[in-house]
Amino acid sequence: LSKLYELQEFLHPGEKQLLEHIMEIASNYHWINPQLPLTFVFSSLEKYQVLFNVLKSIIQVLQKDNLHGCLLMGRLHKYIYCGVDAIANAAERITQCFNSIFYRHLCNWIIYGDLVDIHNEFFICDGSNKFQRKNKIRRPPPVRKFYINWKMVPMFINEDTAESILFMGRIVWIVRNDPKRATEDQYHTKYRRDIWEGKDIEYYKKVQALEKQTFDQVEFQRAIEECRMKLTKYLWSVMLNEGNLKEHLQLIRDYYALGRGELFHQFIAVAENHVKNTSSDQNAHNLNFIFLETARKIYGENDKTYLRFELTTSKSETNTNPWSKLQLNFEINWPLHIVFHPKSMELYNKLFSYLLRLSKTQIHLHKLWHSHMSGKQNIDRRVWTLRQHLIFLVNNLQYYLQVDVIEAQFSVLLKAVEKANEFEDIIKVHHEFISNLLAKTFVLTPDESHIYQNKHHLHQTPAVQFNVPSKVYNVIIRLLELCDNFCIIANTWDAVLTEPEVAEFEEFQKRTDTIVESLLFILYRLHEKANGQHLLQLLYQLDFNRYFSRSKPDFNLTCGP
Repeated sequence: LSKLYELQEFLHPGEKQLLEHIMEIASNYHWINPQLPLTFVFSSLEKYQVLFNVLKSIIQVLQKDNLHGCLLMGRLHKYIYCGVDAIANAAERITQCFNSIFYRHLCNWIIYGDLVDIHNEFFICDGSNKFQRKNKIRRPPPVRKFYINWKMVPMFINEDTAESILFMGRIVWIVRNDPKRATEDQYHTKYRRDIWEGKDIEYYKKVQALEKQTFDQVEFQRAIEECRMKLTKYLWSVMLNEGNLKEHLQLIRDYYALGRGELFHQFIAVAENHVKNTSSDQNAHNLNFIFLETARKIYGENDKTYLRFELTTSKSETNTNPWSKLQLNFEINWPLHIVFHPKSMELYNKLFSYLLRLSKTQIHLHKLWHSHMSGKQNIDRRVWTLRQHLIFLVNNLQYYLQVDVIEAQFSVLLKAVEKANEFEDIIKVHHEFISNLLAKTFVLTPDESHIYQNKHHLHQTPAVQFNVPSKVYNVIIRLLELCDNFCIIANTWDAVLTEPEVAEFEEFQKRTDTIVESLLFILYRLHEKANGQHLLQLLYQLDFNRYFSRSKPDFNLTCGP
């Protein structure tokens, strides 16, 4: 034994502990046999052979794969249920050491929204913010980008639970960073919202208590779900009462969906001469000034909601028409910038420029009608008829978009908001609303392969194909371009058309017939495929008394649902 003691100074801590265990065995039997052989020590340790081999294997794997943090928990977790008591007990004791660190990270994240992880041990990561260009319209601070490092998620935590944990921490971070409340007092301490209503320590201890026991999937999910329900209901109440969600939805309808027709009708009439090269910052400034002045003259001091909007122009090179580049910036109250995500606002702007373009063409056609009606000379009957057909088509398209789609969808949305009782319900109904709105107005092509994501997301991507206009949209744009050109040319024609003017008219008539036939054909095929009542209704409106389809036996609208 004395020689064994001499070896201690040459051993590292792990070997010293093993040597102490050997000496303890030897000392217990030394009084029986002072000449105790080393083979006896080996035989006494033989029962630990399997455990030693497993521990050695674990250490080798950890070193080889450079495992750390949450990954260690995943690797050790399977040994707890291996069926060998010695290995299971050892794995459980080691896991207890990791549990205290893991649950400390977890509690700080979901209770306080704090992420202090300099060694990248936790599976939630902090992303960086991108610089945003300043605008006149005040915008809420960007939502800090936190994300899941899926490689670090322990194997016993499923995807839904991991998403829920990320979701909860982001909610807490957003609420605790309210720009309206985060003001410094004389002691330079920031006021923060009490999202847990004085029970943060209680919830913290509920989650932290899980570290003292072997991981139980049911208990873990129950604790996480209890915290999630508390957070999502709190955020919902803040959005409804402080953020004024319903008011924001109404403003979306009034401005982006052109619900205030009188404002945009007057704006188009005044601004038309100023829309030349909207890529110019000066022109954008002029248009915004015209927009605000027009709104001020119409609404005066009674309604100043227009001050929350700023008219700008996009830098898109695909749109050659300047009216298609006009966009609105909206001053959104905190924390509604979660619902009205930049991607959602981009889609609302697509709808806005589309409806604005349609309204402009409608105004041109009515100006042409007014010019013909107020003139003293007669108008060629063929020109009169074509003009009325174009007015009929554009008016019915505008009615379908504004009444049958936009008003109907907003009504459905507001009813769904009334029934909602937590934040995630709003994310879902807004996702469905914007998907239906863009698909039924033909702005973008529906994404039939789209699957609604895990509900624990601050933003859901609408079920449309971004930057892929529908076939109907392309045909409608061709129709609007034809109408604009017809209004310009027809305004120069006299009562009796010259031979070149007759040729021009016949070309307009031919193009109109082609576009209308394409529009009806595409709508009819979509109606057959989707069996959509709204498309059938539009077809009946456009093809009143079968005026256009009388000579097309393929269009059998009488068999519709």
